[in-house]
Amino acid sequence: MKSSRLQLCTVVFLSAVVACSKKSPEPTAHAAAQTVNPNVAALAEAKASDEAARNGGGDGKLDAKDPKHGSRKLMGLDVGVFVDGVQTSVLRFGDLPTMPSETLEGGAVRYRLVDYVKAIGVAPESIKSIHIHGNNDRIASVEGSELLKEKNRFHFQFLSGHTGAAVVRWDTDGLKNEHVVHEIRKVTIYVKKASPIVDAKRSCHVGPDGECSDAVPYASGDAVKGTRIYVDGKMVGFVKRRALQDGLLMGTTAAGDQKYNVAKLLGQMGVDPAGIKAVELVAGDDVIAHAEGDQISTIASEFFFVLPKHNHGKIRVHVPAGLQAQEPGATDKDALISSIQVFKTTKPGHRDLSAISEDTDLSVQLASNTARD
Repeated sequence: MKSSRLQLCTVVFLSAVVACSKKSPEPTAHAAAQTVNPNVAALAEAKASDEAARNGGGDGKLDAKDPKHGSRKLMGLDVGVFVDGVQTSVLRFGDLPTMPSETLEGGAVRYRLVDYVKAIGVAPESIKSIHIHGNNDRIASVEGSELLKEKNRFHFQFLSGHTGAAVVRWDTDGLKNEHVVHEIRKVTIYVKKASPIVDAKRSCHVGPDGECSDAVPYASGDAVKGTRIYVDGKMVGFVKRRALQDGLLMGTTAAGDQKYNVAKLLGQMGVDPAGIKAVELVAGDDVIAHAEGDQISTIASEFFFVLPKHNHGKIRVHVPAGLQAQEPGATDKDALISSIQVFKTTKPGHRDLSAISEDTDLSVQLASNTARD
């Protein structure tokens, strides 16, 4: 239901008392996180998130109780971003381009929507509208003119700071569409195509059957499922088994799996090796390997990947020890990768390397699963 004023509510877990205000409260410092059963914490977070979604948002605080790699929290984090029906990026912390941010009291990190679209290669001046798809196919939207007029109004953040679902952090009072969503499930941007109509009563795109539809308007091309390749924040391609060229082949592993050359994969995606400043491998929201540009050719013979079955194009990279987090006795390891970030004109953000583990692999496997507990 529309509201003339965004009602943002803070859910108090133990007392089940909901306190509402007409403006979004700024985060305050958290008390030290208590040791809790991860399953109980995940359930509490799910209930709180659902309640916040119904009431128009959260309080912007970091979620200190939920474990970073809890299975439920990893599901559905690969939020597709589409421009005129073509998937252009994935909105999640691990895929963020290098861009400005603001850290609030309490640790919440916010990003301007206008900076994000620009960083993924969409000129803000060219945008007709941006549709933010939330739970139950409901849609909030921002007109291109509204975005340009109030660039500092439209922010988003991630529920657990540097991981978790992306959430809307702006009020809708006075916008053309005042419907509010909380967690972001999909983003559709319209530049050359006409903006689809958002049904005024149901706040959704209506399909041919007259019901609210989760379809991407003007959708074309393959859905992005495999490991994504970015150059300076812009996605240039993704891995598909059937599209890999024979020139990438470099023998087999001891287990009999076909090996493919990582550097040549980048070349297949149109990435000129000249001028590469750095390459980072990302598993979910964790950077698990970093290579300087001049290292790529040096390690080419040992820098390969395999394609595990039933992983929809997610690749497992053989990561030399020198590219990993430096721990005592570090050795070469294989890691499942959600994206490869190449930096040519920009520099990587200041993010510590995370050790390769079963948790980082799990974060890649579950991220594209849209099922929710």
